[in-house]
Amino acid sequence: MAMATLLTELVEEILLRLPPSEPACLFRAALVCKRWCGIVSAAGFHRRYGEFHGAPPTIAAVYNVDGGDAYVACFRPCASFPPRADRHGKAVVDCRHGRVLLRPMPPIGEDLNHLPMKPVILDVWDPATDEQWKLCLPYLYPNSFYGVVLCAGAGTCNHLGCHGGPFLVVIAGTDLKDIFVYTYSSEAAAWSKPSTIHLDTALNSSSMFSPGLVAGDSIYFMLEEGYRIVKYDLGGCVISMIDPPLSLHDAKGKVYLVETKDGGLGIANVDGYNLHVWYWRLRPGSNGMGQWVEEQVIKLDTVLPVATNGPSTEFDVVGFGEGTDVILGSANAGMFVVWQSSGRVMKADERRAVPFPSLEPMFCYQNFYTPALGAFLKGEGPKVVSSA
Repeated sequence: MAMATLLTELVEEILLRLPPSEPACLFRAALVCKRWCGIVSAAGFHRRYGEFHGAPPTIAAVYNVDGGDAYVACFRPCASFPPRADRHGKAVVDCRHGRVLLRPMPPIGEDLNHLPMKPVILDVWDPATDEQWKLCLPYLYPNSFYGVVLCAGAGTCNHLGCHGGPFLVVIAGTDLKDIFVYTYSSEAAAWSKPSTIHLDTALNSSSMFSPGLVAGDSIYFMLEEGYRIVKYDLGGCVISMIDPPLSLHDAKGKVYLVETKDGGLGIANVDGYNLHVWYWRLRPGSNGMGQWVEEQVIKLDTVLPVATNGPSTEFDVVGFGEGTDVILGSANAGMFVVWQSSGRVMKADERRAVPFPSLEPMFCYQNFYTPALGAFLKGEGPKVVSSA
């Protein structure tokens, strides 16, 4: 018995060292025998696997495309992750902590800002298990909102294997007069009362522009007009505003919120083939006042040689992987995933056409995927859960 236990522990130590960026390695190992299958399928192994490797790897790109007559939310694995069916009539709003947030879309050609008032049903999708949860939005200004999905243990969870646990969905929207934020808790199965802040009449913004960013205990959104940043304190449920760097008020390229190396607020902007990254830094002794500092300039024509086809190439950044060195880019030749540290470049798909700026961003699906072989061998399928 002691020898068998020792052998099991040795096998587990070996399996822990298989690369998380290639989930098929664990799947093949689990098929060797029942003992190995039990090791890989155990919850304790999943936890240790995440702790051993640190930050979850990016194993898929998630983005929207124009499907001709319908919008399509696409999930494209970068590694040996099981394929998932495209979601027709849906659009990706956010992706974080092993979950994807989807919203329903009308047929292509209909104006999102002039649709009849009706309930909006969001989907929170877990690609690892293919489960979905349906959430009915509270009343909002028609279709003018953006949202984020995140683990409910923000601040206490290490997010190494939390995709199956409780989650939050934070929705921010405008009605030309105020900005309002609602939070949905899967544990309470209910939406919070809204937090609001009055909009400056000079902004007159009716929509959120960029995907939300989760940094620390705060969530950030960017308004479409005026380039004002909306900060929502998740703990205190307080909304405040931050001005972007002055040089970006007339920026010609896209401006995206990004996470800094130390987990704070940053902004990225493309000018030609240069990617400029700004960090928000608190001034010492300023009682919470901050300033923007340009920290990095990345020459994209050297990072993405396969994407450039001469001076006519149009390049843009359409997403980042939070907590990673992953850049998601769009160029004449198509869409690309770039790992800055290794220089690896992977073409994700052909260049896509989307008519709305809010549908252009791409997202990194990051997760430690270990095969749930128990469910697989029993033939259990995906689950859909509805919630009010």
